[in-house]
Amino acid sequence: MNFDFKRMFRYERNVGDQDRNIRYGVGALSILISIFLGSVPLLLLGIALLASGYTRFCPLYAAMGRTTLPPCCAGKEKPAEPHTCCGGGEKAGQH
Repeated sequence: MNFDFKRMFRYERNVGDQDRNIRYGVGALSILISIFLGSVPLLLLGIALLASGYTRFCPLYAAMGRTTLPPCCAGKEKPAEPHTCCGGGEKAGQH
């Protein structure tokens, strides 16, 4: 596994739909639990997960050269044709 710090700061979408939904759920749950426990690190983790889900960019994935996007969308800012696998279209499976 190669870890490239330079690639970590270059924005390229690398979070797919399923990964984004998991990040939203775990992030919201972390924030909720941190409120009851008074845990600042858990609160920061929840905020980071929500932010990475919203921006669809994970710096750690970028540094490792990993993506959860489908091959047709990996690393593209905006897809050339509308489709739903990366949030770019109206109908499922449209390519």
